[in-house]
Amino acid sequence: RDYARISGDFVLESAYGHELANFGLKVGHSNYAACYATGLLLARRVLTKLGMDQDYQGVTAADGAEYHVEADGERSPFRAYLDIGLARATTGANIFGVLKGAVDGGLDIPHKCKRFPGYNAEEKSYDADAHRARIFGSHVSSWMDELEEKDQGSLPAPVLRLRRCRYHLRGHRGMYERVHAAIRANP
Repeated sequence: RDYARISGDFVLESAYGHELANFGLKVGHSNYAACYATGLLLARRVLTKLGMDQDYQGVTAADGAEYHVEADGERSPFRAYLDIGLARATTGANIFGVLKGAVDGGLDIPHKCKRFPGYNAEEKSYDADAHRARIFGSHVSSWMDELEEKDQGSLPAPVLRLRRCRYHLRGHRGMYERVHAAIRANP
């Protein structure tokens, strides 16, 4: 999180996808599930730095449900605003994974569910289960299953990297749960 001053921008805290390797995610640092974990990491770092980490835990078990941080105790929650710059705001974009992770981590960021995976614009409804599946990387598992069925000689480089790291598709949810727990334990 950063903010402007007359002397220049001030960065309060930062988090990067490649840092997720320190929390048990060795590969796949740019998919939606990793973006959620990066947002969670940022939120926990900000709140720890401000001494608010015990007051605002956020969602301790990611479930994809709509969540908004509410005041709890003497201090108001830390308010932040999402600025996506020139990036296109499409439903399911990775930047909204970062947003959801940061909100679930305890930051107060004004938002609506309209851009999260699982939102149906025609029916104006939100499917938290579909969003939870993206938070835990089910879409990556499905993609890799499709590729595995094809010719083995033409697998893309990301899949080959996942294989070299002995990436197990069936343990996806458990892996991300361990990453989330490690982030919460020591951001």
